Amino acid sequence: MAYTMDVWPLHLELPLVAATLTSASYLQITIVFAFFYWLLNARVRVMVSVMSMKIYEAYESGSAKQSSSSLHHQLTQLQLRKREQLAASRDNHVARVEGSLYDTKNSLWSANALLVPERRPTTGMSCSKCTPTSNKSASPTNRVFPAVNILKLDTYTKPPKGPIAGTFSSIYHCATFPSHDFPYIYKSVLADETVKEAVKQTAEDMAAELNITDPKGLQLLLSNNSRRAEKILTRMHSKLSNFVIRMVAWVLHKTLPLLLKCMAVPQHQIQMLKEASTKGLPMIYLPLHRSHVDYIAVTLTLCNNGLRSPLVAAGANLNIPFFGRVLQGLGAFFIKRRIDPVSGKKDKIYRALLHTYMTHCIEAGHHFEFFIEGGRTRTGKPCMPKGGLLSVFVDAYLSGVLEDALLIPVSVNYEKIVEGSFVRELTGEPKQPESFFGAIKGIWKAVTDRYGIVRVDFNQPFSLHELVRSFQSKRSLTPNVGGGLHVVPSSASLYGTDVVVEEQRNLVDSIARHIIYDCSRSTAVMSTNALAFLLLHVHRDGATLGDLTFSLDVLRTELSCSDKDVGFCGESKDVLEYAIELLGPGLIQKERTPEGDWFIKPVTILPNVIELSYYSNAVLPHFAIESVLALTAMSLTAHPATDAEPRIDVDSLIEGCVDLCDILQYEFIFTKTCQNLNDAIYDTIDHFSTLQILVRQDMPKRADLRNYDIADSDDDDVYIPPQRYAVKRDHSKMAVFSNMVKPMVDAYHVTASHVKSSAGTSIEENALVKEVLAKTTSLIKEGIFAKGETLSTEYVRNCLRLLDKWGAVKVTPVGGKRIYTADESKAEKALNRISTFIS
Repeated sequence: MAYTMDVWPLHLELPLVAATLTSASYLQITIVFAFFYWLLNARVRVMVSVMSMKIYEAYESGSAKQSSSSLHHQLTQLQLRKREQLAASRDNHVARVEGSLYDTKNSLWSANALLVPERRPTTGMSCSKCTPTSNKSASPTNRVFPAVNILKLDTYTKPPKGPIAGTFSSIYHCATFPSHDFPYIYKSVLADETVKEAVKQTAEDMAAELNITDPKGLQLLLSNNSRRAEKILTRMHSKLSNFVIRMVAWVLHKTLPLLLKCMAVPQHQIQMLKEASTKGLPMIYLPLHRSHVDYIAVTLTLCNNGLRSPLVAAGANLNIPFFGRVLQGLGAFFIKRRIDPVSGKKDKIYRALLHTYMTHCIEAGHHFEFFIEGGRTRTGKPCMPKGGLLSVFVDAYLSGVLEDALLIPVSVNYEKIVEGSFVRELTGEPKQPESFFGAIKGIWKAVTDRYGIVRVDFNQPFSLHELVRSFQSKRSLTPNVGGGLHVVPSSASLYGTDVVVEEQRNLVDSIARHIIYDCSRSTAVMSTNALAFLLLHVHRDGATLGDLTFSLDVLRTELSCSDKDVGFCGESKDVLEYAIELLGPGLIQKERTPEGDWFIKPVTILPNVIELSYYSNAVLPHFAIESVLALTAMSLTAHPATDAEPRIDVDSLIEGCVDLCDILQYEFIFTKTCQNLNDAIYDTIDHFSTLQILVRQDMPKRADLRNYDIADSDDDDVYIPPQRYAVKRDHSKMAVFSNMVKPMVDAYHVTASHVKSSAGTSIEENALVKEVLAKTTSLIKEGIFAKGETLSTEYVRNCLRLLDKWGAVKVTPVGGKRIYTADESKAEKALNRISTFIS
């Protein structure tokens, strides 16, 4: 009977629903156009207000019938007062400039500094090991160019000729976008045999469940499911339109400068995209997902440069009145987060429609864009990939439907997130569903604040054919523990479709993880990311502006030497002052010291520190292995056998690091899929040895090897013990690195401890998460946990996924909810593993 509410009343409700939606849509369209009319005419209203004030001042002492000499006197007095106000304003301005150099440098930086051809690291190149041909296709001499601000038309287009075109430059620019052919895919999808078979099979399954055997009943079920397929496809499919793209681009050119100082894109990356577009292959853009502005940034960059706009996979929750239709016109096709609404039953119609629709779009030559993480990151770190949509392209390639495609990892980073930093969700409050009036409220909030600079980075396009063949040539796509860490795909993932076979999952997962790693490496560090990172991990108790400036200089050097780019330039002092002002007093405290210097301190109370950690976490993946190594070394030497300096052998150190990486496998992707984790840890140990955090000990002489009593008496081979290192526990960088991942480990420890204590009882996931968060909050208030950012629903849920994978809990879906039941012995083993790294 579960199907009747979805299917049977459909033909009775459609006329009334359609009429209601039409009336509501007209009202919403009127509200939206009125809002944008008010927004875009702000300058006119200000001009009228100023003119009215001046007229009132000129005539306030008399009527409009004053003599010409009286009017001349009034105007003369008005000019004198204006000059006095101007002189006073100029004096105040000079005083502010003398007190702080930032005010003048900020205006120059926001407008011009990003355009300076400063030498920057080369980022975003494709993997030379997995895609060597694609990697070599870009000439090294053409890789470094200045960034361009795509919100300023004169930075990348020739100024229009003629007085009319010059006056209406943005309209002229958007109206002259190249027109592209966007085939309309609808009827061919419904006529596809795969969809027809899915409809027929679903009708037969429903008939068997409802015990319907008569032909009329079967025909009615088939008819209802056919209408359901049409309804799903109508809501899902895109209506990509050149007209809508031009109109929305014009609106964005008018509104985005009200929010943002700059939207910067490296010029050489745009050139790479233009060269790739000439190959005639489908281009698949794969951005990391931080904000709803992500797809706006990508599409605006492409259409401004004459490139074809892609179809964009969007969550069905964004299909709200008016805005959903606009998004469809921009290329959005809407998909559900969970494609099987009834637990244990596959929605065959939806799966077949999704797979068939994407396949037909591929055959029609559409380009694609989808977020490989699924939803937006709540923590600021990249999420684990969801390979459902990617699996469709891999299957299309392996089945011969798609000859080849170009994969383009994309990263978009923000100095300040438009939607906020998800503090409510991280502290356990439910996510607010998207709605029409919620969108209007969000737009209103956005236009009343400033969000700094947005940086968009397009990685080098590389061949899907080359990457698949590279992975297939390897002996095994599932490496051992030392080779890498792969996670089991989520049951909620859009691994679509019945067409995609299970054997392809490792292949898809390997590709997806490689892309996430590449995106993370190419993400530019913004000024607010650097400031938050330094305050939370280096100067948590605060520091003078001078000390903070020195630390930022060191961080910039470290990032540059590691080929990591930053989204800012200029003097570090000015960068810090700018970032402090942008984040505001709610996150950063700024006080004068008795010596006259500024003292900067982070706000570490809840929930402010969670928002600050969001910005800091953008830098954290860059130091993931360093932090794992430092925490492992500190944990394994926490209780030395003697009072001497603690020592540890390299084998134990690597084994501990691999174990901690296994614990944090849902938090970080530590290496590329083609890279060995042990090799990366070895390299980091050498780096620590260079920094004198780990001090290499001399190996024993050959004569002393008899003390080990492991020599083989049958031959001359002698056992060589592993290299040993002295651990400098008091080294300043050891404390910094080891504390970076400690909040995550603490969150995992309290989660595992709570699960173990609840063994034998069954509890629903959301209730379990709330209990763990309540316990974590009390531990933070008691001072047992020193860092407030330990409180995070993401850490708790990721730990539950880990315990599920380890078999410490059993997950049972009941009525759309997940019920957890702990296995006491396995939960205790899991807790002991995590407790190893609690000091």
